[in-house]
Amino acid sequence: MALPHERSPTLPGDPVPPLPTPTSPSPPPPRAEPESARLRFGRRLRHWREARGLSQAELGRLLGYHNSLISRVENALRWPPPGMPARADELLLACGELVDLWQTVRQERERLGELAAATRPPAAADTAPPDAAAVEMLAHLLAVYRAAADRIGGEELAAVLEHHARTLARRQHTAPYESHAAVRSLAAQYAELAGWAHFEGDRRARALSWYATGLEWARTTGDQATTTALLVRQSTLHWWRGDAAAALALAEAARTAAPARPGLQAWAAVARAHAHALAGEAPLVRRTLTDARRLTTAARRSGDPTPWAAGAELVLAVAHGTCQRDLAVRTGRTVHARSAVARLEAALRTLDPAARPRDHALVTARLAGALALAGRSGAAAALLARLPPRTAGRIAREQRRAEEWLRT
Repeated sequence: MALPHERSPTLPGDPVPPLPTPTSPSPPPPRAEPESARLRFGRRLRHWREARGLSQAELGRLLGYHNSLISRVENALRWPPPGMPARADELLLACGELVDLWQTVRQERERLGELAAATRPPAAADTAPPDAAAVEMLAHLLAVYRAAADRIGGEELAAVLEHHARTLARRQHTAPYESHAAVRSLAAQYAELAGWAHFEGDRRARALSWYATGLEWARTTGDQATTTALLVRQSTLHWWRGDAAAALALAEAARTAAPARPGLQAWAAVARAHAHALAGEAPLVRRTLTDARRLTTAARRSGDPTPWAAGAELVLAVAHGTCQRDLAVRTGRTVHARSAVARLEAALRTLDPAARPRDHALVTARLAGALALAGRSGAAAALLARLPPRTAGRIAREQRRAEEWLRT
């Protein structure tokens, strides 16, 4: 072997040997990014769902959400709605894991929201804090919207109610510290009315989303009255879906959350009565509606300012009739249907169709259903013929149910 100094020199025309390529150091392995709380929650939700043998559609039905939302949460494409983790944990027997994960998800969302707010160029509308006069004006507007919804329904008000709820939620951090709770509480009240507006339009997923959002806002400010109202609204929505267990659980939660105001407690009692009727529990319906009557009397004597208390007599009359109708459906006993007819006829006589056309149409549709269940098909058909044709919304759904009972 020739030593390096003994090698022949390169002659002209000889190929030039390539220069040695320096060996570059291997790049360091990429550092693993920590798993986000949202991704971890979605992965564990999928684990528990599959462990219980449920599809996304089945879990969505049990929780009151569309299966597409379950899919997006599991794949970390959207944040879990505030009300979902606790209910999913209980339903899937997850031993508190989903509830614990939700706390970290919520903290992560708040941190990201603060970061986005810090890096976003300030917009003129966002930099102006809501002063006391602006909050007072929005509170006054809320009372006006409630009155309008009582008269014409909430379907056409949904967009403006959502706008005000988002505006208040967005601006709460720019308000003076002592106003934070008031602004957030008002946002929760707008969320409650926005959810009810969607419920009126039979858009149940949107309604449930706003109820859950409003409930989170109300609870963080300690607003017991709005918390109770939102729990009752959620209970009513699940009653409407035919889920007696969920409706009763939420109504019981409303009773626990209700402050010492008999009007709110009466409202929660009516929600419990509806849930018991859906389950066919006639004795509990009677007992709970008796409690609601007692609490309504106490609210009237004490001057309870709860908006619901002002129209409680009509609400109780309709609740009695509706519960008897649901008992008739559940038990097949015509005695309940006849009682429903008597109660709803009495309620309808107190309603002026010109002053409250929406309520008049709703009670008329329920009365038609009760008449059909009582075997009075001619009277039921005559009532349905008097109702204006509707293609959507809660009243239309009541009409369709009455027509189904009329055909059977």
